[in-house]
Amino acid sequence: MKKLLIMVLLAVGTAAFADDYKYLTMGYNSVEKSIELSTIKKITFENGQVVVATSNGKQTFALTEMEKMYFSEEATAIERVNQEKEPADEVVYDLCGRAVTRPAKGIYIVNGKKVLIK
Repeated sequence: MKKLLIMVLLAVGTAAFADDYKYLTMGYNSVEKSIELSTIKKITFENGQVVVATSNGKQTFALTEMEKMYFSEEATAIERVNQEKEPADEVVYDLCGRAVTRPAKGIYIVNGKKVLIK
């Protein structure tokens, strides 16, 4: 009986506490993104990623890039910390997503765009 009472009190206290929060905020790569809790169906951890299933689809966040994850009352804006990046070497991918060092004739992805090499 004592355990049942404690469980009920914990459930009521947790429910009251959770009502204060309206957003799940994910911090990754110096960017914060807020997702409304009312749209979240499920949060899972799969293959090194946090997968947030919402009524609008799935959003994935790599755990290696994750800085923080918390519940908040207000949404945060998406902000990027000013970082000067050096231009990276152009990487060419085939249509299966594999990096290609010497592309032959065909269709490839370069800088996020499809390119035809004749």
